[in-house]
Amino acid sequence: MTVKRRLAIFGLGVLALLALALITLWFQRKPIAKDYLDTYLTQKGVTARYEITDVGTKRQRLEKIVIGDPARPDLTADWAEVDVALLSGGTVRAVRAGGVRLKGRLVNGTLSLGAVDKLLPAPTGEPFRLPDIDVTLSDAGMALDTGQGLLALGVAGKGNLADGFAGQLVGTSAALGDAACKAADMTVRGAIRISDRKPAFQGPVTLGRLACAGAAASGVTAMVDVSSDEQFSQWAGKASLQGRNAIYGTNRAATVSVSTRFSGNKPLTKASFDADLAGLVSPQVQAGSARLVGTLDMGFGAPSGPIIASAGTINASGVTAAQDILRQAQAMRTTASGTPIAPIAKSLADALARLGQGSTVSAAYDLEQRDGKGGLSLTNVFVANPGGARLQMRGSPSVRLGWPKGRLDLAGSATLSGGGFPKAEIAFSGRGVAGRALVSPMQAGSARLALTPVRFDFNTGTRLETVLVMDGPLGSGSVKGVRIPFAMRPGRDIFSGCQPIGFERLDIAGLRLSPGNLATCLTPQGARIVQPKLAGQLGATPIRISGQSAQIGFAKGDFTVEGLGIRLATKPGSDLDIAALSGSMSGGGASGVFSGAKGQLGAVPVLFSKGDGRWSFGKGGLFQVSGAGTVSDAAADIRFNPLITQDMVLKLLNGRIEAAATLREPLTGIAVTRVDLHHLLGPGTGQARIDVDNLTFDKSLQPELITPITKGMIAIVNGTVDGKGTVNWSPQGVTSHGAFRTDMLDFAAAFGPVSGLKGEIRLSDLLGMSTPPSQSVYIRSINPGIAVIDGEIRYQLLPGLKAQIEGGRWPFAGGALVLEPTILDMAHESERRFTFRVEGVDAAAFINQLEFENISATGIFDGTLPMVFDVHGGRIEGGQLVARAGGGTIAYVGELSNENLGVMGSFAFDALKSMKYERLTIDLAGAVDGDIVTRVNFKGVTQAPLGAPRKKLPIPVIITGLDNFPFIFNITITAPFRKLFDMSRTISDPSLLLERLNPNLQRVGPAKPIQPTESQDVRKKP
Repeated sequence: MTVKRRLAIFGLGVLALLALALITLWFQRKPIAKDYLDTYLTQKGVTARYEITDVGTKRQRLEKIVIGDPARPDLTADWAEVDVALLSGGTVRAVRAGGVRLKGRLVNGTLSLGAVDKLLPAPTGEPFRLPDIDVTLSDAGMALDTGQGLLALGVAGKGNLADGFAGQLVGTSAALGDAACKAADMTVRGAIRISDRKPAFQGPVTLGRLACAGAAASGVTAMVDVSSDEQFSQWAGKASLQGRNAIYGTNRAATVSVSTRFSGNKPLTKASFDADLAGLVSPQVQAGSARLVGTLDMGFGAPSGPIIASAGTINASGVTAAQDILRQAQAMRTTASGTPIAPIAKSLADALARLGQGSTVSAAYDLEQRDGKGGLSLTNVFVANPGGARLQMRGSPSVRLGWPKGRLDLAGSATLSGGGFPKAEIAFSGRGVAGRALVSPMQAGSARLALTPVRFDFNTGTRLETVLVMDGPLGSGSVKGVRIPFAMRPGRDIFSGCQPIGFERLDIAGLRLSPGNLATCLTPQGARIVQPKLAGQLGATPIRISGQSAQIGFAKGDFTVEGLGIRLATKPGSDLDIAALSGSMSGGGASGVFSGAKGQLGAVPVLFSKGDGRWSFGKGGLFQVSGAGTVSDAAADIRFNPLITQDMVLKLLNGRIEAAATLREPLTGIAVTRVDLHHLLGPGTGQARIDVDNLTFDKSLQPELITPITKGMIAIVNGTVDGKGTVNWSPQGVTSHGAFRTDMLDFAAAFGPVSGLKGEIRLSDLLGMSTPPSQSVYIRSINPGIAVIDGEIRYQLLPGLKAQIEGGRWPFAGGALVLEPTILDMAHESERRFTFRVEGVDAAAFINQLEFENISATGIFDGTLPMVFDVHGGRIEGGQLVARAGGGTIAYVGELSNENLGVMGSFAFDALKSMKYERLTIDLAGAVDGDIVTRVNFKGVTQAPLGAPRKKLPIPVIITGLDNFPFIFNITITAPFRKLFDMSRTISDPSLLLERLNPNLQRVGPAKPIQPTESQDVRKKP
């Protein structure tokens, strides 16, 4: 409802209240009398009740006045007094009334007071004039039905209606207006006055809420100062508006100055105005100053509301977007941080920030309202910003807002350019808000964002379709040609559905991905990528990346990947599988955790598994991993048992991988080796350095915990090992080498305890466990039952975990014990053969070392001792010692275990007490952990006289003094020969050798006699 309309209604209300006292008195100047009033009311057809309480020559008083239907009266008054000047022909000079209640309504722009209308004088065609009457009103009120709401008015005041009346006007309404403009909780409170027949009103008009043409305000206050001529045909005044915008809650003021005139007595206003609307707030923008210049034609004759027509221009300056919009624009910086379009987002945020400097806006407008329907049209819309941004709309009209449906139609075209914004050409369809926009590509640094033609239609819901194509930086790399279909449709969220998101190239930290598409399902919270598959190059190496699924959150930039698989097409290939990887993006980088990692790097025969830890990716392109995992042998024949690491660190920067870890034995946690690795992605070359520093074997750590190779070969190891190794790889293959040494190592071997092992092994193939020829090791002592001192073994490790023994030599019993060349298979439980050759052994020293009791011998022996070790244990096969030419002596001086040997047996044992032999052979065979069967064959003559009676001869005789008697002996000895070569029970369990490590554990007791309980027959050779 316009100000003019409200002023007109207020004026009519005042006149209606005054009419109570004026109508009858102004036209009836004769003394009032009861009969005359009754007759008059009857003639007018008015039902009325009243009481005349006082009739005088000057004053008449009526009380309890009711006019109209008693059940619904149109006017009631507690009392009314009329002063009549009898000397002036009964002219009414004054009217006083109290407790007046009047009902009225507007019908087609005309005020109707019900039954009171019959008491009003008929129109005479003369201009309306205010009566020259003194009026005093107290507690007078009117209920006015405007057709668009109920208005309650109250008046109190006194004075001459032609000049000097002053009083107060109060008006209230719960709701007023139509579909185009509605006011709620309206209150009018101000002063009314009449000076020189010119009525005026001054005071505030407040509205709890005002909604017009889609805009809403609350707490609106209008300070109105308006006056009119006597006929209400000329109005002049001003209004100062202040209100609180219902959306943003901002208090701003606007001043409106209006001049208007009436055309005759028709209810039509033709006005021209120049309004200062400074500070008015719309739902989206606010202005520092605004000026509205135009014309207004307004009539009240329409059956369904006023007729309004207005046209003019709008000019505003200091126009800024609401602060919330500016804050949201600045949030683009954070939201886009770390993405390829971050530079563009920053540039757009800067451009939007410049809108806060205040823009100038100009447009021509045309407003019309009829029959409850209307519209506002804008043409020649132009917006300019100090930052350089320009928006120009062309077409007639460019913008039209219609009501009561509130439809907005855009026609013609618009151009946006400058100020950091991309150039955009927009063509509107003219029906609703729909059309097509061509947006120029946006460029900021290396970032580029292009949009395919944008099609939009907001008439039946939100429809917007385009494809975003972006290039830009990503960490230390970049992406190119990322294509993201963007579609908004009615009933469907902007981020919903599944669609392919493609790219032309991704290049980051040495990783370059080929063109690909990802099936991406969008939700308001994030995106889900279904079974992503990508391919490209990591350095010069082809790479494939796949996953079961990936989730990306929009709010925090977090993401998870399940079943991540990375394949490098090297020969052989490199694989990395990660069960779960998660993280978040911030500050241009990303970081997170991973679990269930396993893989293998190229030809390096080492497996990594059970990996978990943290990862990060920084602005400089540094990719870093830290955590724990398990390292195990990838070879078919396991060379080392799994080791664990808890301090693994891996870095990837500029195509170079650097990694380091300390590998520990998992049961004891003892550090075994330190590994440092680097790999160049471009050429596909790399190196790993292995450092073993003072690795100590004792009761806490044994070699079999580290490698299965030593199981069954050695045990109970004491000592330290140091060394370094290097593994190199390239597309041509893998090479490795190393050197390890010990200065003192003691252990129990299958052939006896070893102490004081010292030496260095140089590996030409560290991974293959092979060496150059002629490696040597010094052994201070080997004791397989016979202590062998200060020996040396020469060997070579061959591929396939085989050891070639080139030879070994020990000083032994005045001669030498020589280990002949052989090859041992350490990878399988196969038969292992050793052949020891005896050279120039002195018989006396040999027997002394064997600790044979009651035996002495002389002579020099040579021979061989073939030994076999397999799953059944160790044994001697076909061993033989042969005395050198020239012979020697042998003597047995022990007691006989059986006295009943017969004459020849007694002769034989007597001969053994001192025997000179010319040839002697000793054959040995049997298990080394049991009894060795020794066959002694020699031929000689006795050197001591034979004697003693031989009672078992057929004729008892006593033989004495017989010597140089020839004998041939074939002696079989079964004895615990383990004291000579006592091996382990099986090659896989050397625990029986424990007793060899401590002399106190050696078995003690009397030796068995040479002759068993049942001796074989001894026959003299004929």
